[in-house]
Amino acid sequence: MATMKIKEARRAYTAQLEVLRNRQRKLLKEQEEHNRKFQYGSPEEAWNGGSGVVVELSEEYRKRAQELQEKIDQVKEQIEEHVKLRDEVIELETGIANVEAAKQQGEGMQEYGEEVAKCLEIARRIANGDKVPASDEKKLMDFNIEVYKAAKNMAVMNADKKHKEYESLWGEEKEKGENPNPHEMAEETQINVELPDIGLENEAPESGNI
Repeated sequence: MATMKIKEARRAYTAQLEVLRNRQRKLLKEQEEHNRKFQYGSPEEAWNGGSGVVVELSEEYRKRAQELQEKIDQVKEQIEEHVKLRDEVIELETGIANVEAAKQQGEGMQEYGEEVAKCLEIARRIANGDKVPASDEKKLMDFNIEVYKAAKNMAVMNADKKHKEYESLWGEEKEKGENPNPHEMAEETQINVELPDIGLENEAPESGNI
């Protein structure tokens, strides 16, 4: 097991898949070439040249053919295992990104609802003829100019009533940081992953194979 970021795990599986698929191509090519070079059981036997004569393959040929097929089958299993592991990482990455996006959307809706409630309270206070900070009046104007005008008109009608003076509903607002990108956040998440040993010594992946 290894601990790494999701994006690092995805790249690691992809790199190993490149090596395995390159290895698979080489083995298939070697198998194809081997099948064209029959080695017969005795010096007297010769290539039949497509005549249809059945010849007995040598033990050396059979052994090599079996070895190649076993290696091809092994690489195929490794590729399938790596694809499965990489897909699981991608699925986890997608899930984390979706959860974060939904969380941000929910927080945005909640924040908007709170802003609406505050603006409506400011409108009520202004309509009663009460005094609110200029910053709160501007918030209401930016939110809905028509509601602001209606509140100011009602304030004239309530000018002779007893008024209150309020502090800002927003208080000292702190500068808000930007929400993290859900996809980038998912990529940076640390996870434990299994990277099967495929024997990379003296074997470099070819680019553009995935």
